[in-house]
Amino acid sequence: MQWNKYTIHTVPGAEEAVSALLLELGVEGVEIEDGRPLSEEDFNELFIDLLPELAPDDLPPDDGTARVIFYLRTEAGESAAPAQEGDALDDSYTIHDKLWSPEEASFLLEHLRQGLEALREQIDIGEGRIDADISREEEWRDSWKAYFRPEVMDGVLIRPSWEAVPEEYRPAVESGALPVITMDPGTAFGTGTHESTRLCLDAMEELVRGGECVLDIGCGSGILGFYALKRGAASVTATELDPACEGVIRDNLALNQTGPAQFRLFMGNLLAEEALKEAVGGGYDIIAANILTPVIVALAAPGQADRHAKSGAWFITSGIIAEKGPEVEAALRANPAWEVVKTLRRNAWVSVIAKRR
Repeated sequence: MQWNKYTIHTVPGAEEAVSALLLELGVEGVEIEDGRPLSEEDFNELFIDLLPELAPDDLPPDDGTARVIFYLRTEAGESAAPAQEGDALDDSYTIHDKLWSPEEASFLLEHLRQGLEALREQIDIGEGRIDADISREEEWRDSWKAYFRPEVMDGVLIRPSWEAVPEEYRPAVESGALPVITMDPGTAFGTGTHESTRLCLDAMEELVRGGECVLDIGCGSGILGFYALKRGAASVTATELDPACEGVIRDNLALNQTGPAQFRLFMGNLLAEEALKEAVGGGYDIIAANILTPVIVALAAPGQADRHAKSGAWFITSGIIAEKGPEVEAALRANPAWEVVKTLRRNAWVSVIAKRR
C-alpha cells in the first residue's frame, strides 16, 4: 500500500488553522511536528504504546518552525477499505481510507495553496511551502521497532520477536519461573506498554487464578489473551473487527506455539453480528475489552457482554480516558446484570472492573 506524503512548513501557533483548512478540503487526519518537548501531561493523554526516546539529533529543530503532515492514499488499482458493519455506533472513531485519484490530489493541492495564501493574509503561517514524498506501509510498520524492548510486566516477560531474552532474565526463563510472551504487534495495537493495556494486565494478574475461560473483545495483537494463558487460563476466545489484525494475531499464535484449542479467534463485530455472538457463546469467567469508551458503553448494555458471562464473571474494561470513567461506570450500573467493583487508574487512563451478578 502506498501514500503520497505532503509536508506543509509553517510555524507554531498556525498548525490548528492549517489543519482546519485541510479538513475543509477532505483530509481527515494530520501529523504535527515542532521542536517543543512533549510534556508528561500531554503524553498521558495520548493513546499510544510507546514514546520514542530520540537522540537530540533526531528531534525536530526547536527553531520556531512547525510542520503539518498529511497522507493521500493514491496507489492505482486499489479500492477504499469498506466500512465495518456496526460503524454507525460512533463513526467519529472510525477511519475510512479514501482512495484519491491523481485528478483529485491535484485539485486538493491547488486549493490548498490558494487556501494557504488566503490564510497568510490573516495570520503568520511562516513559509507555507508544501513538500511531497512517498511513504509505504512497511516503513510505518517497522520504524518503531527500535523502541520496543523486552520488559517484565506483571510477572511475564514480553519480548519482541526480533529481540533475544535479555541475559538477566535467562535463568528465570530457563527454569520456568518467568513465563515469556513473544510478540510482533505489526500494525495492531498492543505491546503491553501503554497504560490502558497495563491496567488490563494488572487486573488479570489478580483475577486469573488458573483454569478460567477468557473472552477478549477487540484483541488487537492478542496480548491480553496470551498473558491470560501464561497466567494459567484454560482457554481464550478473541474477537477483532480490524482485518489488518488477523495476520498479526495468527503470526503471534505461531510465535507462542499456541493452537486453536487454547486460543480461538473470530473476526467480526461482536456488537452487531448475531452469528458471531452465537459462535462466541457464553460461560466465560473473565471478559476483557481494551477499546474505545463508546464501544464499552455499548457492550455494557443488557444482552451484550453480559450475554457471554457466567454468574460471578469479571468484566475488565480499559482504554478509557479518566474523564470518561464515570460514563462507563454509569453504563454498567444501568444494567442490573453488572456490579461495578472498582476502578483502577494509571496516569490519565482508567480501567473499570465489574462483576456479573
